[in-house]
Amino acid sequence: MPKINVYLPDDLAAAVKEAGIPVSSVCQQALAEAVAGAPSAGGAAMDDSETPGWNRFTARARTAVRAAVAHDRPTTTDLLAAVVDEGDNLALTILATLDVEPPDLLAEARGLPGATDLASALERSTTEALRLQHNYIGCEHLLLGLATGPADDAVVVAMRSVGLDRDRLRTAVGAAVAGVAFTRTQQASAGLTAPLRTILEDIRTRLTRLETR
Repeated sequence: MPKINVYLPDDLAAAVKEAGIPVSSVCQQALAEAVAGAPSAGGAAMDDSETPGWNRFTARARTAVRAAVAHDRPTTTDLLAAVVDEGDNLALTILATLDVEPPDLLAEARGLPGATDLASALERSTTEALRLQHNYIGCEHLLLGLATGPADDAVVVAMRSVGLDRDRLRTAVGAAVAGVAFTRTQQASAGLTAPLRTILEDIRTRLTRLETR
């Protein structure tokens, strides 16, 4: 059987190894999906539903991606706009918790040149979900895919201007998802729901403490 090498960043390789993820089978499935969805020479571009791993996207993330790819030559700014316009997702809650107004961030990004290719952002979103050991891709992972783009990408520059960087956002996303899982567990076991806003405010307080050390 032919062999193809797959290279990963050191931290991602360590996370994959620790999680015990079967790299070979995962790569084979992803490549099979990519080949099946790839356009033939002279054919039409790949539909969004044929994106590798599309079945792992949440309903809200699918809505955002579909809105973004509807643009001609969609970019990272289009994806950010789609996440903001979706209006009710964890990515927006996380931004608000970190004192970032999503519409202001979008306006900043739209005023900057250098928005990059949407497809690369979606690939990074999948990588970030894997890095966090999440078995789905939500709008929060789309946000991370945007944050981990090239340093001169319009959305990355806009995020940096409001005090966001990829490491801080990764921590916030990981903590927020854990908080949501905890809330659901509490609801299932006791029939009580702790307000998500309270949990996220606690996350922000802890992040602030870490940053001031």
